[in-house]
Formats: sequence, C-alpha cells, structure tokens
Amino acid sequence: MLYREVGQFKASYAADRAIFPIRQDRWLVLAALAAAYLMIPAVSSEYWLLTIMIPFLVYALAALGLSLLTGYAGQVSLGTGGFMAVGAFATYKLATAFPGLNIVIVLMLAGLITAGVGVLFGFPSLRIKGFYLAVATLAAQFFLIWLFNKFAWFYNYSASGVISAPPRAVFGHVYVTGAEADP
Repeated sequence: MLYREVGQFKASYAADRAIFPIRQDRWLVLAALAAAYLMIPAVSSEYWLLTIMIPFLVYALAALGLSLLTGYAGQVSLGTGGFMAVGAFATYKLATAFPGLNIVIVLMLAGLITAGVGVLFGFPSLRIKGFYLAVATLAAQFFLIWLFNKFAWFYNYSASGVISAPPRAVFGHVYVTGAEADP
C-alpha cells in the first residue's frame, strides 16, 4: 500500500459513501485522466483510436452504469446490451435521417429515445426484484435483438446488414467511421 487513511476522518454518511473517500485518490484519478486526455491523442494513430479506444470507452461506460446499478441499487440487469443497441441505433437513424443536425443534439435525442425505451420496459418491471428482474431484463435484451434483426428499417435495408454513417464534423475535424474511412 502506498498510503494510508491516517488523519482523514469522515463526519457524515455522505462523506463515507463518496466515490473518492481519500483526497489523494481524487487527485491521482484527475492526474491520470489529464495524462490520458493529453497523451493518447498525441501518440496514437487513427486506427488505434477507432478500433481500440472507442469500443473500450463504450464498454467502459456500459460497465460503469451496470456497476452503479448493481452496487448502489443492488439490482442485476442482463439487458444492458439491448439498451446500448437502442442508443446506437437511435443515434444512427437520427444521424442518417437528419444529416445537417448537430451531433450533440443527435446524441441527446438518442439518449431521450433510449430512456423512453427503458421506461417502456421498466414500468412493467417495477414490482419485481432479484432473479425475476434479471429474467425480465434478459427478455428485454432478446426482444430488442429480435426487433433489430426483424425489421430492415433499422439497418437501412442493407442486404448484408452492414450500416454506414455519414461523415460528421466536430470542432472542424471530420470523423468518418466505417467502410469509407481512409486507412
């Protein structure tokens, strides 16, 4: 152990349940995040960012949400992937239906759509808990996967099922993913 909690007392329950209960942890995490934000874009290639970092960050965000749900609420959800897919497909459909719309607005609208689908599946599951909630969320996962595979509208009627998004500009830089991206 590099350090101990000597002299750092907690006077409230909120301080005891804090994400960073030790002051040094907060500064260490902030320093690591600052180093990551500055170093990774400076030393990595476009391939590394698009194929490794973006999926890593997406899965890390999903794991963080699942960790908060399990740790703070004590509930188990097996439908996280389905709701991730709802957010991804909502973002894709909004970006292709409204190509001139700002990407930040697209992401906010996709979040609202995903929250609506979550509420749609959440209301029938309000009174259940434990194993039955896990089964209900697993059923939501399977239903959403079936829905996305059943209706070709979700993947723009592509025969192969491969979707491609239009190029998007953020702060003047054009980010293109998919088949039309240059190596």
